[in-house]
Amino acid sequence: MIESTKGIVLNYTRYAESSIISHIYTQRFGLQSYMINQVRSRKNKGKNVFLQPLTLLDLEVYHNDKKTMHRIKDFKVNTPFTQIPFEPVRRSLAFFIAEVLNKALKQEDKREESLFDFLHQSISILDSHLLGVQNFHLFLLFRLTRPLGFYPHFQNIEGCKYFDLKKGLFQQSEPAHPHYMNHSETAILLLLEKTGIDELERIRISQDERINFIEKMLEYYQLHLAGFSNIKSLEVLKELFR
Repeated sequence: MIESTKGIVLNYTRYAESSIISHIYTQRFGLQSYMINQVRSRKNKGKNVFLQPLTLLDLEVYHNDKKTMHRIKDFKVNTPFTQIPFEPVRRSLAFFIAEVLNKALKQEDKREESLFDFLHQSISILDSHLLGVQNFHLFLLFRLTRPLGFYPHFQNIEGCKYFDLKKGLFQQSEPAHPHYMNHSETAILLLLEKTGIDELERIRISQDERINFIEKMLEYYQLHLAGFSNIKSLEVLKELFR
């Protein structure tokens, strides 16, 4: 059956000589895999958009709930990018975010349209003249925990200096295990809870603090999402933000 849906390109794997399997997070069907032919040929007809992470698309697809691989009948770019593919920081953030989403959204209910809308809007903002873009991935990782079901508990947090990654709770003393945020990392988490996407320039932290916080957030994901493995593109961000 032919269905219409919006989609966000996450990544791809090569298949045969000129084809790929593109992993796309769709508004109607969640994370899906699509076979796309002739991408790596001279006759690709604009299909290289499926190679660019976070590309926003309008799709007509052949969908069958019983299949794990689908095909695309037609497509067009929903919101053409003006900055992400051409600006090193945004391009690196796109690869990082797409890798995180590809691993995290395997656990997500395919009917969670509010999550899709949040991601679609956030990606559009990343491609705009966003102030504090170096903090965008911090904001997204934090906000994404709510629809994924492990949003931190912010009740009764006065005087708390540590965040227990296993319990998702703030504490006044260090947990007895190593899976927690220290005082500096916890302060960033508390700041993010009060910060909108248009206020990211308010987060004034060092590059080392930023990387340490991201590593703790990814550990938080690993503790709460089964099968969430290491993010390879993090190493690129580490070099970029040094």
